[in-house]
This record gives sequence, structure tokens and C-alpha cells, in this order.
Amino acid sequence: MFTLGGLSGVVLSHAAVDTLLHDTYYVVAHFHYVLRMGAVFGIFTGVTLWWRFLFGLTLNKLLMSVFFWMFFLGVNLTFFPMHFAGLQGFVRKSVDYPDHLAV
Repeated sequence: MFTLGGLSGVVLSHAAVDTLLHDTYYVVAHFHYVLRMGAVFGIFTGVTLWWRFLFGLTLNKLLMSVFFWMFFLGVNLTFFPMHFAGLQGFVRKSVDYPDHLAV
């Protein structure tokens, strides 16, 4: 998650591209990948690793794998398309969107 967000950050590091993509969903997707999902995946990893030491119970590996893959797919299906919307100029704070952005 953090790596994909970092790659979108490399794109935003170019001043001309950053000006074009400023206040679009591309920046929102980058923010969520780097800050939100990078932290949330780290928190879940820490809880999973320390669970046995804190509570003396082991977690079911099958359920942990199912949770991880559902969470991973859900995050990517939610935020990855925002990169493409932002590249097409879909602004994030607007009352009415231009007609060329209609599907």
C-alpha cells in the first residue's frame, strides 16, 4: 500500500503535473494509500503479531488470511480507480461537475 502510494507521489513531485492534478481525486487516492492504508495495515500487522503475547490466544490463520485478502481487495477497489478519475480531471470539491466527466 505504501509503495503504491509512494509511486503516485513520485508523479506528484513534478511541479507541472502537481499543478494539473492539484485538488483532484488523484491526490485523494495518493493520500489514502500513503497515510491511511500504510498506517492501517501496519496497525493490523502489529495487533496480529502481538495478539498471542497479550491475550495468550492464537488467531485462526485461515480467518486471518481471508480478512487480509478481503481488506486488501476492498482497499484497492475503492482507492485505485481514484487515480484514473484524478488523471481525467475529476475535481474533489465541486457542487456540479462538467458534462465531459459524466459516464
